[in-house]
Amino acid sequence: MAIRNIAVTDTLETFRTEFNNLAANDMGDIALLSGAISSTNLVAAMNETISIATSTAGFTIEDSSSTQQLVGGGETLRVFGTSNEIEAVVSATDTLTIGLPSAVSITTSVTAPTVSTGNMSLTNGSITDSSGQISFGNENLVTTGTINGGAITGTSITGSGATHTLGTIEISGNTIRSTDSSTIIVNDTVSILGNLSVPSTQNITFGSLLTIDTNSSLPRITSGGAGAVILFDAVPLLLDNTIRFEGSSIDTNDLTLTATNPTQDRTITLPDATGNVVLDSSTSYATSSIFSTASTLILYNSSGTPVKTIVGSTT
Repeated sequence: MAIRNIAVTDTLETFRTEFNNLAANDMGDIALLSGAISSTNLVAAMNETISIATSTAGFTIEDSSSTQQLVGGGETLRVFGTSNEIEAVVSATDTLTIGLPSAVSITTSVTAPTVSTGNMSLTNGSITDSSGQISFGNENLVTTGTINGGAITGTSITGSGATHTLGTIEISGNTIRSTDSSTIIVNDTVSILGNLSVPSTQNITFGSLLTIDTNSSLPRITSGGAGAVILFDAVPLLLDNTIRFEGSSIDTNDLTLTATNPTQDRTITLPDATGNVVLDSSTSYATSSIFSTASTLILYNSSGTPVKTIVGSTT
């Protein structure tokens, strides 16, 4: 194809000749177009040719925004994946596989009716596992809401805040109380490694038979049994060297029994009898009732008034 150029000094004949050569030789005769081309001008014929070439040796790709791109014959369509998001693999024959990698990173969110992985499913705020157990491994489970469940099992349960409630048992600091009554029932043996401290205004009650409390700043054990009897079922019963009796009235007067520190085992036997104990320092005296057979000696003064009576056993 020659370049057609007409100078301003050329004649009209030259213009006619060049124009005819341009139409006949360079552009060609429209009658010689293929029957597959129906266009009657050069631009339309070229567009029609591109359309035919695309349908046979190329294709058009389009994305979700309706943006199109023509891929013609001899051109290459490249599909690139994104690390940890999507993978694109080309394999024989004429196969393009697009999928997800083993580990998927999602920068926004996943929306689906049910998300399943292995035995576990997440559906509408509910996490279930076909094995019947979900393990969080060695991780901490943190929530600002409420945990509702049939049973909570663990080596330790730690919570923040001042007060915690398990059923009707409330724990506040180091204080445990019942929220629906004044009684906490422990249905097993209680072992206390430290001291048992009870406020002076409270008491310890063992059923209806025994109460331990304080009275006028003194510890007191009170029996609720018949006859107000307290049974010490221990032999021997070891006491300190002093026993104090307050008496029927709580005052500053006490009766004290004191045992001298024994240098060997001693035994004092109380007889099987009823009576009063006579002391060696008492101003009272022994009467004849303490002897099975008694004899009395009365001493008189010069005026015949008895001043002394001596009682002794006749046996």
